[in-house]
Amino acid sequence: MKLAITTENKLGITDDVLSLLRSHQADLVKVEVEDGKIYLHTQELEKSVQGTIASLLMKIPGIKWVNQIEVLPGVETQNMLASLMQVMPDPVIGVNTKGQIAYANRKAGTLFKPHTEDHKVPSQMKQIFVSTSWQQKVDAAANSHLPVTIKTIAGTMLLEVQGIRNQAGQMNGAMLLFRDYDKIRASSYVMQGEEIDGLESLVYQSEAFKAIVQKAKTLAHVEAPLNIVGETGTGKILLAHACHSLSQRSNELFTLIDCQAMKGDEMEALLFGVNNRPGVLQLNQSGTLFFSHIEFMAQHIQHKLLRHFEHNSKAQNDDPSVRIMASSAQKLNQHQQNGQLIPELVMMLDVLRLDVSPLRERPEDIEPLMQHFLHLFNQQLGQNTVFSLDATVKVKRYYWPGNASQLRHAIYKAIMTTKDSTIQASDLDLEGAISLEADLDGLTLNEAVNEFERHFLQHWYQKYPSTRKLARQLGVSHTTIAQKINKYNLKQQQN
Repeated sequence: MKLAITTENKLGITDDVLSLLRSHQADLVKVEVEDGKIYLHTQELEKSVQGTIASLLMKIPGIKWVNQIEVLPGVETQNMLASLMQVMPDPVIGVNTKGQIAYANRKAGTLFKPHTEDHKVPSQMKQIFVSTSWQQKVDAAANSHLPVTIKTIAGTMLLEVQGIRNQAGQMNGAMLLFRDYDKIRASSYVMQGEEIDGLESLVYQSEAFKAIVQKAKTLAHVEAPLNIVGETGTGKILLAHACHSLSQRSNELFTLIDCQAMKGDEMEALLFGVNNRPGVLQLNQSGTLFFSHIEFMAQHIQHKLLRHFEHNSKAQNDDPSVRIMASSAQKLNQHQQNGQLIPELVMMLDVLRLDVSPLRERPEDIEPLMQHFLHLFNQQLGQNTVFSLDATVKVKRYYWPGNASQLRHAIYKAIMTTKDSTIQASDLDLEGAISLEADLDGLTLNEAVNEFERHFLQHWYQKYPSTRKLARQLGVSHTTIAQKINKYNLKQQQN
């Protein structure tokens, strides 16, 4: 029997209801109490007994109405959540405060069962993880609301943790969501900001990038700040994480902070914590902290960050401190001259530098990257699309201002919009990239330089419509950009 009882807000009315059930030997399965509502689930009773109980309930002072229901609201919510968890594309487990696994969806069963002796989902959360620092990483993911990489019995996964609290705000448990790290690594060019764990996964053929990889291997083992310099889309994040993975800190946290994407107050809260919630500087004390686009970091945060590290260096602490890595569009001292970075921070960070050349300076890498992206998207979409010869030639002859990221976007757009299994040259929308053959053919050197500069600025002016923002992105003064915009009479394109 399942009943919904509407009541007045009267003290002791729930006790009266339960006493009535006991007097009729109605075994209670579940009870839910809300403001003005009592929901009951008892073991099956004869219809005559059900009718008697319902009549007697109506006689209890303070009860307004009694009616039968199909399912209790709490159970209905649990069923809906369970159904939602089952259709989620990623493995999800629910754990209680004791670390016991209370729930696992089908994906979690498929992931973990083959790696246990009894071919069942483990009963304890600790049985899922291989890493000795798993508790630290789970806590870090829960407190920072940032994903972390962690080794499990099924391999290295990306883990996100969401705490579950009751109405009183007390922690009841947590939901753990696992993402396949190998799949993320394979799509590392596709998913901006995602991680890749080895230099062997980078795609290149040129001697220029080979030299970059060799230098990265050397710098990875040096315990000093590392700055990776290069244009947007050249793979600086991938190289940073590869250096982390090759270092002695590979089993520790790798935290990415995108200074360009975050507002100052958001970054400050994330770094230093807020409302008794620890920041990543407290959570990640022995791993790697990577600041992407560090030239966009607000100066008051630069000062605060500098004070934090100066304080830590003076403190008597035997624990290893976090290693700082950063990426920038130009050398740090140039961003200092532009007024973007304070001198003290530049002095602290400008120890090791890895310069990443743009794609236009290593054209041998264009076709391998093109085939890599094509293969990746074909796998994701279940297709077998190929490039025509004309399309391949068009891609190889273009000057890519957005580097590998722009190449990736162009190929993804082509494979999604082509109606055939072969990508033709006409299918490629290169979004402002410059054709060396078509646009520069027959020009003098000075004319070619001006033509390239005009195309280049026009491309980036659409992305950064403010001359000040464009100047910061390209690492030059606002006056220089204003003069160039006026020289080429560049205008914003209307949507």
